[in-house]
This record gives sequence, structure tokens and C-alpha cells, in this order.
Amino acid sequence: MKVMPKKKQSVKNKSHSTQRDPIPWRYCILTLCCGLLLVTGFFFAARQHFSSIDFGIKNSRLRKQIEELEADKRRLILSKEIALSPSEIKKAAKKIGLTEMTASNIEVYRPKPKEKSKTEKLILEKPKLEFLEKTEPVKKEDKKPDAKIEKKLPETKEKPEKSKIQIAKK
Repeated sequence: MKVMPKKKQSVKNKSHSTQRDPIPWRYCILTLCCGLLLVTGFFFAARQHFSSIDFGIKNSRLRKQIEELEADKRRLILSKEIALSPSEIKKAAKKIGLTEMTASNIEVYRPKPKEKSKTEKLILEKPKLEFLEKTEPVKKEDKKPDAKIEKKLPETKEKPEKSKIQIAKK
């Protein structure tokens, strides 16, 4: 095996520093844009986080308010049922001065008779037929051609006047 000789390294002057190529502007602008994007993302996320906490607090307040309103509703329903119970109604009626109805304290109310108007009187009264009076039934007699027919008038206190037809026949 052969051994390879070592190469000599050139020793440079330490006084002269090695110069590197400067970073291109493209990379600086790209890094700056990525950093700005990252920072705006953090601000956006922080804003979302704090707004969600704010909504959570408001939601908690509204839930407490709902619970209080439901408790008030239950109390009001209970007080309504109590107020509509028969015993409470009796107590309220006694406070106003009403008394309980029993057979011993019932008074019959009879309204006073009113004067009736003329039309009501006419309707309620039976019509009187003054011109119709009971007459005796007419007897059937043998009819003779020359026989005189006279109507019998009912007897009254005054003598009835003879009509023109009866006078003309006589």
C-alpha cells in the first residue's frame, strides 16, 4: 500500500480577512415579507382570541340573565296559581265586602213593574172586536118569493136606528 503524501496547505496572511459575497437584496426582501406575514398572523390570532374571550363573558352574563328570568317566570306562575285558588278568591271577596252565598242569606230580587208603553199595551192586550156581537142563529124558513127578510138586531138599551135599506123595503 502506498501512502499518499500530504499536501501542503497554503498559509495565507492572517492580516487579510476572507471576504464573502454580500447577501442579495432579494433574500432580504423575502425574509422581511415573511416576518411581516408572521407578525400580522400573530396580531390577527390575538385579536380573535380576545374577542372570543369577550363573547364568552357576554354569553355567560346572558345565561345568568336567562336563569334569573326563568326563575322569575316560575315565581310569577306560582303566584298566579295561588291567586286563582278558590281560597284566595274567597279571601279577596271578603276584603271587598262580599258574603258567601247560602240558602239563608239569599234575597230574591224582584224588579218594580214599569209602566208599559202604548204599543206594548196594545200588543199584550187581546184585540176587542166591538162590531162583532153574538147574534141569534137565523132560522131557516120556507122561502116564499114575496116574503120579507129582516135581520134581527140585538136588543140594547137604546133603540137602534133603522137603516135606509129597511126603510126602503117597508
